[in-house]
Amino acid sequence: MSGVVQPDVTRSAASAVLAAVAVAGAPLVFFLPGWVGALFVAMLVARGLTLSRGMGLPPRWLLALVVTVPVGLLWLSLNTLVGREGGVALFLLLLGFKALETHTLRDWQVLLALGFFLAATPLLFDQSPLAALWLMLTIASLTVAMAQLAGFSLHGGARAAGRAMALGLPLALLLFLLVPRLPGPLWNLPRSDNSATTGLAEEMAPGSIGRLIPNRAPAFTVVFDGRTPPPSARYWRVRVLDAFDGRAWRYADRVTTRESAVTGGEPLDYWLTATPDKGRLPALDWPIALPQGVRAAPGSLYQMAVPANEAVRIRGRSAGGRVLHEALSPAQRAFYLALPPGNPRTLAEARQSRAAAVSDSTWLKASLDRFRLQWFRYTLEPPPLAGDIVDGFLFETRAGFCEHYAGSLAFLARAAGIPSRVVVGYQGGEYNEVGRFWQVRSSDAHAWAELWLAEEGGWVRVDPTAAVSPERIEAGAAPTLPAARPSLPVVGAAAPDWLRGLEQRWMAARFGWEQWVVGFDAERQRALFAGLGLGQGVGVASVLRGLLAGGALALLPLLWWAWRRRSQAPPLVRAWRRLRHKLAVAGIRVQDSDGPLEMRSRAKSLPDDDFRRVEALLKAYVALRYRSRDADPAAERAWCRAVARLRLVKMRA
Repeated sequence: MSGVVQPDVTRSAASAVLAAVAVAGAPLVFFLPGWVGALFVAMLVARGLTLSRGMGLPPRWLLALVVTVPVGLLWLSLNTLVGREGGVALFLLLLGFKALETHTLRDWQVLLALGFFLAATPLLFDQSPLAALWLMLTIASLTVAMAQLAGFSLHGGARAAGRAMALGLPLALLLFLLVPRLPGPLWNLPRSDNSATTGLAEEMAPGSIGRLIPNRAPAFTVVFDGRTPPPSARYWRVRVLDAFDGRAWRYADRVTTRESAVTGGEPLDYWLTATPDKGRLPALDWPIALPQGVRAAPGSLYQMAVPANEAVRIRGRSAGGRVLHEALSPAQRAFYLALPPGNPRTLAEARQSRAAAVSDSTWLKASLDRFRLQWFRYTLEPPPLAGDIVDGFLFETRAGFCEHYAGSLAFLARAAGIPSRVVVGYQGGEYNEVGRFWQVRSSDAHAWAELWLAEEGGWVRVDPTAAVSPERIEAGAAPTLPAARPSLPVVGAAAPDWLRGLEQRWMAARFGWEQWVVGFDAERQRALFAGLGLGQGVGVASVLRGLLAGGALALLPLLWWAWRRRSQAPPLVRAWRRLRHKLAVAGIRVQDSDGPLEMRSRAKSLPDDDFRRVEALLKAYVALRYRSRDADPAAERAWCRAVARLRLVKMRA
């Protein structure tokens, strides 16, 4: 088989197809195993070399044998050939092999069509504004290549592609707004690794949260309806850790959801946009209502009813109170008091201090005073702990991060006979004045304790970090910890104000994109339909009404383009069409292909005066169009005016 393209496919067109396919697959190198992207690029480059040098293509039986090797490696690498990573990687490899057997015009057209499918696959991994811009670039590249396959030059293909995209954009926007939305996320495929996205680990050991602080990656965004709670009330719970093994706190999955009620505080409504972490979503303390599509998980947590791996937007409601009233059975009480062997100094200290206190509340106050007054330090670089880590922290190092304080207080409470647990999530957030929303980052990760106080009859949130470093709770992580402040890459210097302002604007743009494009869900669509007067729901009738009304608007650019093309015709041609139209109105059947002679023959049925005027016009037209080599603008304008003045008697049918 020859590698030289057929005469009906130019090398430049074939090269354009290869380049467009490469552009389509370029973002995938960030999400797939490195060797998959490298092999894909190598196959495209190899096909480009065969084009430029006129080399032959490998036989298909050889390709069929070789393709089994990377497919087998892919299976060994991902343990699957389906799902998001496995399916996209397999498609990318097969498309590369398809390029190595592309020869005829039909082959190149098939490769180009596959490139359009490939262009959509990066959206399965990333739906940011940058991904959308790259998708536009990819579609433009593929459209230019399509035009070149149809015979256009590069310049002509670029113009045709730009015109086609501009004309199709209103229709694409209309379909985006009106096509009924699915109740769940659109891009929702299972992940092969089932990895977390928020960065919060499954267990809390010394260092598990502190490592997140230098990471300023966005975790989620919040918009409050009405009153915004102060920083000391912005605790976002994600996980409850209720079992301690002497080294780390983890969730034991031994407590079921029980009826509970919150006292104190005022209801707070908010919109939260976040990517679920294994189905878990942040919930402002204490949640009192379940958003649509969310179910309650033990520990007053939000859990997606249907697994979702992409960003979702929910409307949450919290009480902002201080006590979660929840009865404990004897078995639950024993579970929340369980401690592993070890840490004898802490056990003795807790039992002695509880015996001296008149109530759980007074013991708790004394314990927090101890953190506040006994030279405890808040630092991201605490001395290492080994063995009885709680004893080591409370009696030796006295330096640590939120996880040290939350874990040690929960241990102290259990040792004192008070049920306790640890909650991990986020605290605080940064207000974006450009987009008017709260941005919570990985650096806002936090841990605190919850104690079940008998005199309160429920769980009370207790944050020992606030006793040691109150500025961390009031001002956030960035002003308190140098590691959490924005800095320049590589050099590590503080980011200048203009760069921080630019970051604010970029985050605002990203927020708007997530809210109105990625987050344009069924609820937003219903609100849009109601606002446009199409109805209170999204149904067949409302969609048809929207398509009719929007379709008329979407056709305006197409009509303008057709009118503009028509108006760009020379005046003599436009006047000729006008003469033909006047004859048709008068009752003379004329064809678009009729020339002056055919027109004269058909016009003989007109009244004598009208026929003589038409005959004169036709003779003048022939003289202008065919008997003179040089154009006579004055004569052409006179002929056009004569056609405009022509009035014909309408003939009877």
